[in-house]
Amino acid sequence: LSVLLSVHAQSKLDLKLIKETVENESGYYNDILNIYLTDDPLIRLDDIALVYYGQVFTSNYKSSSDNNETELKNHIATGDNRKAYETAKKILEYNPVNLNALFYAWRSSDAIGCPQSEVSAYVNKYLSILNMITTYGDGKSSRTPFYVICPDDQDHLLYGMFDIETIKNRTLDTETLCNIITVAPTQKFQSSRMYINVGLYLSHTSK
Repeated sequence: LSVLLSVHAQSKLDLKLIKETVENESGYYNDILNIYLTDDPLIRLDDIALVYYGQVFTSNYKSSSDNNETELKNHIATGDNRKAYETAKKILEYNPVNLNALFYAWRSSDAIGCPQSEVSAYVNKYLSILNMITTYGDGKSSRTPFYVICPDDQDHLLYGMFDIETIKNRTLDTETLCNIITVAPTQKFQSSRMYINVGLYLSHTSK
């Protein structure tokens, strides 16, 4: 998978504002969610961030995999594209930013011959989220990490965004809540360490 990366991480992620928007301005949040769902080409980076990170502050957010996510992985393992497609769509109904579901909805819909417009819709959402994540950080220090809301999303960054082939070690820094992943640098990520903040996920698992 080849993706054009943002040139520099210049935007600041305001998680407090996102939390307040979801909790106090649900109508606005739902309007932005609908813009995201309809693949509006004019959607802003901040809107994608609101939808993705805002998921953590909704009642739908789960800090661990649910039955559908487990089922999806089983269908992928057995190569059942039809069932994988149906299960991925089911997940996206209540978690429209689930990267596993978006990725496998894309791959399975393509494999079973769905219209290209539908395949492209999954691709666009998947890539827009990854691109957004890499715009709010460069992953090269605990001060400028990539922020994810699900542990599985780390692998989409590693493999899908940066073509990382070799992972040497993973360590959680309990002070910064960053996973420090030691990798073999690639052309797209020219550093031996990638910092991914999983604090949003950990804050829910500790409740």
